[in-house]
Amino acid sequence: MKRKKLLHKLADYLNLDQRTLKTKREKMKIILKQLREKEKKLQLRSDHETDETKKLRLTKELDILRAQRLKGIAALKGLK
Repeated sequence: MKRKKLLHKLADYLNLDQRTLKTKREKMKIILKQLREKEKKLQLRSDHETDETKKLRLTKELDILRAQRLKGIAALKGLK
């Protein structure tokens, strides 16, 4: 290998912070996607629910889930 290529490899090994941040961002994206899917399912269940107490419980759970997802999105933007 040439000198430049070796130096680039060495810099990559020394730059562990960027790698760990990248993996953390990727994991957060996966979790946020799962939360979005769960939010959609809860919204559908809430829309089709006829019992008012169950609908209220689902709505509260949906609000909490939505707030957590928005907090996660803000944290992800902060990592960039």
